[in-house]
Formats: sequence, structure tokens, C-alpha cells
Amino acid sequence: MVPLFLAFRKLARAVVAVCRDPETKALPFVAGALVLSGTIVYWQFEDWTVVESLYFSIVTLTTVGYGDLTPTTAGTQIFTIVYILTGIGVFVALLASVAQQYIAQKAEAPSARERLGARRQRGQAENGG
Repeated sequence: MVPLFLAFRKLARAVVAVCRDPETKALPFVAGALVLSGTIVYWQFEDWTVVESLYFSIVTLTTVGYGDLTPTTAGTQIFTIVYILTGIGVFVALLASVAQQYIAQKAEAPSARERLGARRQRGQAENGG
């Protein structure tokens, strides 16, 4: 359970780093705006609940596409085409930025072996050896 928590903590730090980086800080907001706009459009024009609309937006943008919900009108089908073409690019850029930050943080952090060696050196210095 602890390794899972630590992995999520590192992932959260990477997301925060993306939000702080001047080159990528707009990506989370653009992705959020895309999800919100898709949710609103499907909720209004497909007569789906807000949860169904949010679900369809996320499933569509992550390219999972279960097929349990499908747009039924020509207008929402055309919107979905544009939504997919723009949304996938934004989500790929966001995920690539998060992965880049995650890898950079992992590379900067000392390894377990280095931390253990430093701890041993401190212990020896404190013991006068």
C-alpha cells in the first residue's frame, strides 16, 4: 500500500510541476475546459445526465471508447469529430508533459543506494570513525 501511495505522491508532484512550468501551465486548464465543454454539449443536446456526459467526454478523450453511449444527432456527431481531433492532441501533450516532469524528478532524486551510503557516512562521522 505504501509504494502505491508514494507513486501517487510522485505523480501529483509531476502534475504540480506541469502547472508551474510557464511552457505547460495552460495544458491542465485547456484539458479541463475541453472536458467541461464536452460535458455541457452532450448534456444539453443528447439528453444525457451530467454524469453520463462527463463519462462520455472522458472516455472519448482518452480514446477508450466503450461504445455504450453514442451521439445520436448529426450536430453532436460533428461536434464529436472536432472534439476528438482537438482533444486527443491536448491530452497527449498533457500526459507527455506530466511524464517528462515525473522522469526529471526521478532522475534528480538520489537513489536508495546513495541515500543509504550518505546515511552510513553520517553515522560514521557522528561516531568519530
